Amino acid sequence: MPYQSIDAGGDRSGCHGFPPLLQSRARKSSRSVRVALAPRQSPPLVPLYPPMLLANLLGQVSTLTVRRFGPPGAFLCVDAADPNPNAPTILLPRNDIPQGLAEDSDIKVFVYLDSEDRPIATTRAPKLTLGRVAFLTVTDVTRFGAFVDWGLPKELLVPRALQTREMHVGERHPVGLLLDDTGRLAGTMRVSEMLAQCGDFELDEWVAGEAWRKDPELGIFVILEQRFVGRVPANEPSPLQRGEAARFRVANILADGKVELSLRGHAHEELDADAERILECLRRPDAPKAGDGSSPEQIRTLFGLSKKAFKRAVGRLLRQRAVSIDSDGHLVPIR
Repeated sequence: MPYQSIDAGGDRSGCHGFPPLLQSRARKSSRSVRVALAPRQSPPLVPLYPPMLLANLLGQVSTLTVRRFGPPGAFLCVDAADPNPNAPTILLPRNDIPQGLAEDSDIKVFVYLDSEDRPIATTRAPKLTLGRVAFLTVTDVTRFGAFVDWGLPKELLVPRALQTREMHVGERHPVGLLLDDTGRLAGTMRVSEMLAQCGDFELDEWVAGEAWRKDPELGIFVILEQRFVGRVPANEPSPLQRGEAARFRVANILADGKVELSLRGHAHEELDADAERILECLRRPDAPKAGDGSSPEQIRTLFGLSKKAFKRAVGRLLRQRAVSIDSDGHLVPIR
């Protein structure tokens, strides 16, 4: 319990209001009296925010209005419709303020909690937002969880309770962003329940994704646009590794809405690209020995193509006189 030293020698001793015996002893003594004081109630670190408004901001990119500026930075309206000058605001730190920002102007920011659990805004783009899933790198492991880099100064915690396997520094794992039971942003490895099986995709549309997991019989499952699941069938050879990003073509939409993907365009679109890939490999100093006698597995390993696509592209290269075939049946680039 904190103590306050009280001078017992005069009327400004501070002992008024104490019990008479204590006042008497204090005045007779030339020494200071140490009086135990009740703990001072600290003011809350953050103002009270409207719960629903704050819940709609945390973990998301929002457009907010600048209410005023101060030494720490710009104060952004939590509710632009509230005319009260003392209404809650969120701080955009000074080093995040873009040049030319003025009062009453709008700015697009991401809202999260700082190290003291205060809502704070940033103009930096995080690697994922609330409800989204992305592969993130582990930067530190502690007894209560692992921290991952999500593109912001305060790293994201994946609590042990939300981990599905042991996490180690340097590894990349699919992590989803959610609000935990205390209202804080947290990462989770339980991403299957966050990913939708169906999306509003169109045939032949190209979408961004990350290779998620590989099944020998079904193919590669892909996280699309950080919130959907698609699949590259097992019969399409793919050099993609877990966590590798790529663009995928929507090759088929099944009756149940699930999406089948391809890394390749249509045959007539892919021919030039396949031929160029083969030619580029053949021109390297350590060029592989490949030809019609190569096995499908060798072709897939060397060029990432099926044997059928390889033969089609080689036929085009031969017609263009870009390659020839040596006495051993191997392709040789014509310089």
